[in-house]
Amino acid sequence: MYFSKMKEKWQKAYRIKSYDDVLLNSLVSMFVYKGDNVPDEILKNQSFIGIHTLLNGACAIWRLDEDVPGTGNDAFRGKYIITDVNFAGAPDPYGFGEDAIVSTDSGYVTTFTKWRDNPNIVIFFNNSIFSPDMNIGRFSDALAELEISLKLNVLFARMYPMPIAKNAKIQKAIETAISNMRDGKIATILDGDKLSQYVSDAVKADIETINLTEVEKSEYIQYLAKYRDDLFRWFYSLYGMNSQGSSKMAQQTVDEVNQDSNSSMILPHDMLRAKQFGCEMAKEKFGWNMGVSFSECWMSRLANMDDEFKETDEELEETDETENITETGTGDETEETTEDITETEEEVSQGDLAEGIEEVKEEIEDLKETIEEEGTEDETERV
Repeated sequence: MYFSKMKEKWQKAYRIKSYDDVLLNSLVSMFVYKGDNVPDEILKNQSFIGIHTLLNGACAIWRLDEDVPGTGNDAFRGKYIITDVNFAGAPDPYGFGEDAIVSTDSGYVTTFTKWRDNPNIVIFFNNSIFSPDMNIGRFSDALAELEISLKLNVLFARMYPMPIAKNAKIQKAIETAISNMRDGKIATILDGDKLSQYVSDAVKADIETINLTEVEKSEYIQYLAKYRDDLFRWFYSLYGMNSQGSSKMAQQTVDEVNQDSNSSMILPHDMLRAKQFGCEMAKEKFGWNMGVSFSECWMSRLANMDDEFKETDEELEETDETENITETGTGDETEETTEDITETEEEVSQGDLAEGIEEVKEEIEDLKETIEEEGTEDETERV
């Protein structure tokens, strides 16, 4: 590769294409197709299902007739192939043309009329809204711009002050001195030599410089590198590879983490259902026992998610049990306290009643004594 020899605009295009390929390849590897009676030419080239559906929104599987003329098709004559597809003709109630136009990269084009009922063609879609992927291009452009920013920051961190030459003699002296420094040479200047005249003139001219070096700005490189990681993490989180990593700016609860994991699996499962629909169409029209599933990486992520959800469920169950125990213990203690208070109240009530009876008895005795004394006084008066 001669990347360093390219012009800047071509280097930028190269960067974008590089990121396009990385992100596209990642998503193409999401699904795996299998089937005991699916033709080998389909299983061996199954990645084209992902390539066409991601870039164009749909792809077609059809059989290349044996009498197709043209170079490049001889090895595939009479075999099933995966190609791009476009729709034409009168639109159906859902806006799709009733005819499917397919084309090979070698230039062969043919049309299948009434593709929905045509037994010779099967259509796979990218998702449930029948659209291509709209994220690969956006993220590739952002990543390429970010890489250019990183490069510029690195360059400005190592640039030296640029001398200003007022004439050709001074320019020659400066360039010669810089060349010697880069080569590590220790040079001496002979009196009367032309170089001595250049240097003498340069010294007398009091050379001015433009300082392009901003070493202190190099600390921002780490933030750009961090942003690059965040962009990748952002992209992959849309497709099920949710990663908290070092991008977490604050503490998150278990529910928040699981909510992110749940939302990150929306698009992959939707894409999976779209591919399952295509496999069902292949079984109906071609008789293939074709199936699709997540690849190892995505299956591993699903397994990790299951473990995370199980751990979360266990934590929630333990929390519920603790709360129940606390509530039960509090209830029992409350009941015991209530019973003690009731018993105390009963004891207090019985004690008060006994004291009241004793007081009444004492009052009756006092009243009897008073009556007897008054009766004795009356008899004395009569006598």
